[in-house]
Amino acid sequence: MGFSTALQGRAAHEALVVRQDAELRLMEVMKRALQLRAKCDKEYAINLASVAQQGLKIDRADEMQGSLITKSWRSYMDELDHQAKQFKTNAELLEVVCEKLTHLSQDKRKARKTYQEEHTKIAARLNHVSNRSIYGDSIFLISHAILSNTECY
Repeated sequence: MGFSTALQGRAAHEALVVRQDAELRLMEVMKRALQLRAKCDKEYAINLASVAQQGLKIDRADEMQGSLITKSWRSYMDELDHQAKQFKTNAELLEVVCEKLTHLSQDKRKARKTYQEEHTKIAARLNHVSNRSIYGDSIFLISHAILSNTECY
């Protein structure tokens, strides 16, 4: 499998490096935003659960038995508590996503470093081969010129 000839020049290399850097920066922004969202969701879940608990503290509950208002209120508070649990679960899932994003970012940094190292090695080899070729061609031309001149005498 070869590498596209359109991506073999210096400009293409620089464009790839710029893209990799931009993606890494975006991943960091994503991670910070998701961490903040998880933190906010956790706090919201705690506060919502607190509201639900406070709302369920009913004085003289025995006097309110069978009341439709009490049943509605309990249902509403139970729903708030359920929502608090959902927000807490979602926050935990966001934390898992952040961990995976951290690992993905680390892998991407390693791949970028490997790419840079390989590109540097290849460029150095190409430069070395080019210099040897130019040096060898120069010696050939000089030798040929000297031999051509000696035959004339």
